[in-house]
Amino acid sequence: MKKRIGVQFRKTRKTKHAFERIQACKRCHTYHVLWDTHCETCGRAYTPVREVSAAVTRRYVQTRFLLLGLFVCLAILCATTLTEIAIAIGVGLLFVCLFFVIQKKYGSYEKDAQLQTFFSQEEEALKKSFLYHLEQVGADVKAGQIKEAYEKTREIGYFVDSDTIKIRKIMFLNHFVLRKDMELELETLIPSTYDKDFMEYLREVVKVQPSLVKKAVLDYVRRYKAQILLLENGEQLIGQVAGAALRMRAYVEEYQDLIIEFIDYLPRERLLRLAKMIRDHRNENWEQLYHFVKNRVDTHFAFDPDFKGVL
Repeated sequence: MKKRIGVQFRKTRKTKHAFERIQACKRCHTYHVLWDTHCETCGRAYTPVREVSAAVTRRYVQTRFLLLGLFVCLAILCATTLTEIAIAIGVGLLFVCLFFVIQKKYGSYEKDAQLQTFFSQEEEALKKSFLYHLEQVGADVKAGQIKEAYEKTREIGYFVDSDTIKIRKIMFLNHFVLRKDMELELETLIPSTYDKDFMEYLREVVKVQPSLVKKAVLDYVRRYKAQILLLENGEQLIGQVAGAALRMRAYVEEYQDLIIEFIDYLPRERLLRLAKMIRDHRNENWEQLYHFVKNRVDTHFAFDPDFKGVL
């Protein structure tokens, strides 16, 4: 068995959008998604990418405003009478006010649109930065710094959704002792095909943070059930995953087949929870599930006081 090491992961930043994690060095024209605050090349402080994009948008707005001002000035210069000058000034002020109102009302939409354009224009520079970060990960692995390698790959994973990144993170995570207090991920690591390392990681996660088992994980286990059963204690693993599904009534409804098939491998506390759920939802379409649960309880927990009178 692989010897696992105890670690304390660096806290990852919480952001509403993934792009808010990107920072830019204006001097080197490079991007950064890790936790450093200053560019390692020139030492300049990083700037959040939204600020960089907003500055570009602001220049566009200023340019349009200047052009509008030039047209107004040109109209005034072309006027030959006081009336024409007054009209030119009045119309010019009206246009300036309209421009200001429109900009104030719809400026935020323009910023968002400009941000998309900005990312399209900077796609190659962003790719180079991600590749550089991956090179740093490779150097960390060679140096035996697995924790740093995982933390960097985790940050890259917010932008690169591929099996290569997922499997790398899984392999790194399988080096560590997992704990309840850790900031672990599960759904974001599900590969597109069956992966034995992912199942090893899932086995550990379901022990310490069963709440991470959600629909995507249950679908994965159901899809690759045959391969999982070939693993050592594969039945027990599926039973633990099925037990984790008992947190939500909707999961019990959808994955009855998995629960029934591996009911013999449900942990005692999970079976007790399931028995209480069935008692409280006797009007649901759970007749078959009720039969299997009652048979399991009567056979193995008939004298257990916690189960007495539940079903």
